[in-house]
Amino acid sequence: MAFNALSLPISGTHVAFAAGALLALALLSSRYRARRHLSYPPGPRPLPLLGNILDIPRSQFALTWTELGRRYGPLTWLTVPGQTFLVLNSFEAAKELLERRGSIYLDRPRWVMLKELIGLSNYLVLSPANDFWRKQRSHLKHALSGAAVKSDYSSLLETKARQYLERCVARPENVLLETNRIIGEVIIKLTYGKLEDAQGRDYIQIITRLLDIMILSLQGYVVDLFPTLQYLPKWLPGMKFKRDAARWEKEIRELEDTVLTLVKANSLSDDPEVQSSYTFKKMQEIHSKDRDEHGVQEQTKLNYLYTGGLETVNHSTETTMQSFIYAMILCPSVQKKAQDEIDRVIGSTRSPTFEDQPDLPFLHAVMLETLRWNPAVSFGVPHVSRKDDVYEGYFIPKGTTVIPNAWGFSRNSKYYTNPSIFDPERHLKESPELDPREFVFGFGRRLCPGKELAFQEVWILAASILWAFEIVSWRLCASALRAELILDVVSHPTPFECQFVPRRERLKDKLEVATN
Repeated sequence: MAFNALSLPISGTHVAFAAGALLALALLSSRYRARRHLSYPPGPRPLPLLGNILDIPRSQFALTWTELGRRYGPLTWLTVPGQTFLVLNSFEAAKELLERRGSIYLDRPRWVMLKELIGLSNYLVLSPANDFWRKQRSHLKHALSGAAVKSDYSSLLETKARQYLERCVARPENVLLETNRIIGEVIIKLTYGKLEDAQGRDYIQIITRLLDIMILSLQGYVVDLFPTLQYLPKWLPGMKFKRDAARWEKEIRELEDTVLTLVKANSLSDDPEVQSSYTFKKMQEIHSKDRDEHGVQEQTKLNYLYTGGLETVNHSTETTMQSFIYAMILCPSVQKKAQDEIDRVIGSTRSPTFEDQPDLPFLHAVMLETLRWNPAVSFGVPHVSRKDDVYEGYFIPKGTTVIPNAWGFSRNSKYYTNPSIFDPERHLKESPELDPREFVFGFGRRLCPGKELAFQEVWILAASILWAFEIVSWRLCASALRAELILDVVSHPTPFECQFVPRRERLKDKLEVATN
């Protein structure tokens, strides 16, 4: 999940605040450089009052970061009134700063709109690096480790993959919707155990809406640049953010109350599905340690909010599957080669399982290439420096927002041969090219704790699709299509239509036998 703090409409109110902020920034700049005798990294020249706001587009942000990287090198320095930004356009710089020096770059931006006005301050992916964040991240890291995914969740993932195939056979016109639905079901089942409550409310829809609001609020609001604007009357020009925040804050509270009710009810459940869920286990731990009812309620809320780190796997996994399907339409020869491998190893009488994984190296390479070709979070979740730092002779002051340009890494010919081409063979060379898992899931202690679950889920879904279907464009042949990707907060292909054509005779019967 990335942050577009810079594509903002500008009013007279905003310019007045900008002038004051720039004056303060200039004084700080003079003090820092006098003390350090070092320059900032290179970047486009800022304009008076506006800084680099006009250097930032309103869409396809990663393309601009990448172009600035070509012009200024691995580090690109940008300022807007009151804030400084450092875009990392080289994998080596990101690895050094965000991983090896990770303790310096562990924080997250303030995000006034999202955290302070809407109230989503405690979600794991957004939280500052405090003690509770460390504890909850440790829990999730253990619960979602490679060993845990293999031992505890592989059966669920295989079952859901077969259910997905059955739905695609029954409703071939809705395959993309079914893809998103099945991914949501996996996360909800793991997190809460049940897909809906006793009243029939669908928790996938609730969580999806919550995450949609989160992403909308990260698209770029002027209050994130000028926090004091939140105290001005909402009727002033440029105060639309206050109306948006009030509406979303109310909706978020209602959504959270619904899910919190579920979490509390589940803590008393004797349903085996519920008892196997992550939140049930956490609630048992809370009750065993805190007998005070108020303490239990507070811990319940914090547990739910921090579990949001698990739910945010949804968007990136959906995007990766969309990119995989899109790539298979564009590259039928790659699709055919992967299907031939699957046919040799698995045959036609059963669907894939994780036991087949070691024998399907080309499919593994296809999934790695999918991650590289369109990183789900094209310019990363920003980090914030907790103290001054120096890198390659450049001064990076405390409070700098640092953005790893994952898209730029994926399109850098230093790391990849013909980087714009979808080519799984690059991962099968004697000396394979850079593994995209090194950067698409984040860096250091801010690495996505659900990365192993996400990769295994897209692997079993992709293997199952290629075993059962040929993926084709609904109306156009592959040669008439060209790759078009939208590189916003969550990167995804442009809207497209596709068709799953069964490859197996009596596919429905075979799936029913496998399920039973």
